[in-house]
Amino acid sequence: MNSSPTLIWLNGDFTPIDKAGISPLDRGFLYGDGLFETIRAERGKVTNLPMHLERLEASLSEFCITLGPLPDWELIMNRLLMDNGLMGGIASIKIIVTRGISPAMGLQAPEKATICVIASPYNPPPPQAYEKGWKLHVYREGYAPPLARFKSLNYLYYLTARQAALEAGCEMAMILDQRGFVTETCAGSLLARTNGRWWIPESRFQLPGTTIRAVCAMLENAGSKVESRSARPKDFHSADTVWTLNSLIGIMPVSQIDERQVPDPASAEAAHWRDRLFERA
Repeated sequence: MNSSPTLIWLNGDFTPIDKAGISPLDRGFLYGDGLFETIRAERGKVTNLPMHLERLEASLSEFCITLGPLPDWELIMNRLLMDNGLMGGIASIKIIVTRGISPAMGLQAPEKATICVIASPYNPPPPQAYEKGWKLHVYREGYAPPLARFKSLNYLYYLTARQAALEAGCEMAMILDQRGFVTETCAGSLLARTNGRWWIPESRFQLPGTTIRAVCAMLENAGSKVESRSARPKDFHSADTVWTLNSLIGIMPVSQIDERQVPDPASAEAAHWRDRLFERA
């Protein structure tokens, strides 16, 4: 690992992180008016980058944030991985885009958006965690926010849900919408299997995950159809297998939801598809 200060990319320049700064009038700082993507890189290879950029660009368009000429994302990421000594291991790359400085309320297109890319080491869960599986806590305080389908910087709800899960002795929280239907977890998608059939919870209050999209494609290419259905916590309680997925952890088996044990976390099967996911990427 490089011992020099971490290098980041901010508004067109590579700069040490301890020298970087944004205006206190930046709307990302004032209002959480911005979006982000978190991407895994392993041995210098960035995972599922086209999917992440597709989602980011669609969200920016939805919120009227224009970037002008698009940055050369691959060049930026490769430089950050190289100069920060991250080419030999696993790294987390975060793209952050805000509306920048704009006094107008509402969603006026910015004169100049703030764009930042940060690469840092990532330590995945240990092998025994993947083998044993994580516990989920059903979070019933509030419900999924209206902007849940975007990776918005307004992230406090999900952090609060994660804290509630930790205090309940679990690793992650299961999120519900206002009707009590499951949407996702506080940091990933959900995939379940009941009576041999794979399915995912269906809700308009969930993020279109890149990892769940890739894994569902692999399952269907292998002959396993994946259905979408509205589901309440009891449907997960009665599932045979439950996995949670995101870009950094890949596929994590779920061993328990609140006090109910998941009958078959299918850890070996999850490891097979997780390896395929990262190899494919």
